[in-house]
Amino acid sequence: MSFDETKLSAFLDGELPDAEAREIEAALETDPALQAQLQALMEADAVAQGAFAEMLTDPVPAALAQAIHDAPVGAVANTPAPPSGRAWLVAASVVLALGLGGVSGFMAGYNQGTSRGVELAAAAPPAWLADIADYHRVYAGQTRHLVEVGADEADHIETWLSKTVGAPVRIADLRSHGLTFEGGRLLVAAGKPVAQLMYTDAQGGVVALCLLQSDSPADGFTTRQIGDFEMVSWGGDTANFVVVGDAGRADLEAIAQTAAIDV
Repeated sequence: MSFDETKLSAFLDGELPDAEAREIEAALETDPALQAQLQALMEADAVAQGAFAEMLTDPVPAALAQAIHDAPVGAVANTPAPPSGRAWLVAASVVLALGLGGVSGFMAGYNQGTSRGVELAAAAPPAWLADIADYHRVYAGQTRHLVEVGADEADHIETWLSKTVGAPVRIADLRSHGLTFEGGRLLVAAGKPVAQLMYTDAQGGVVALCLLQSDSPADGFTTRQIGDFEMVSWGGDTANFVVVGDAGRADLEAIAQTAAIDV
C-alpha cells in the first residue's frame, strides 16, 4: 500500500485522524516498502534539522536540562505526550533526528555537571565542516593539482589568504608529525571564504588545515567523522579551524594540537 509523503509527514507529527493513522500503522506491520518510505522521510527530516546544528551547540538552559533529566522514560520533556498508538513512531523520529550520540552526550554532560553548563550535542556537523569535507573528498585525490599555489610561495600564500579570509593565516610547521607542506588554496564554505593549507605524509596521505573567519569562535577541540574523513575543529581569536584527514588516522588530534599552537 502506498501513501503520499504529505500523509506520512502528518502521521509522524500525530496530525492524522485516528482512522487514517490506524490504517498506516496496520500497513507498516507487513509492508517493507512503506517502512522504507517512512524511514527515508525521517532521515530527510534529520538532514533538514542539520541546518540548525550550530544553534544546537549553545548551552541548554539549566531549567530545561532538569526537565529532560526528570522526564519519565519514553517521554519527551516539555512536549505533550503523543497518542499511545503512535508513541513508538514519534519517539523513533525524535531519536533519529537528534542522533543517539547527541542524546547520550547530552545526558552524560548533565550527569557530570561541567562548569560551562550542559551542552546538547548537534545531530549534524556545522555547515562549514560539511562543505570542507566535500572539498577534501575532491582535492585529496589530486596530485599535480593538489593546491592552487605551491609551498615555494609560502609568504604569498599567507598574505593572499589572510586578506581574502579576513583572519590571519599562518602556515603551521607539522614536520614533527611527518607532514610536508605542499601549498594552499581558497575554498568557500557556508558562504564564507576558507583558507586551506595542504600537507602530505610519506605514504601519500593528505591532511588539510582549514580556517574561516568567525566572530564567535568555537570553544575547545571537537572530533567528528564526516563520511570517509575525520575532522578535529577548534576556535582561535578570530577564526574557526579544522584539521581533516582520513578516518581512522591515529595522529589527527595530535596534529590539531600542534597546529593550534602554530596558527
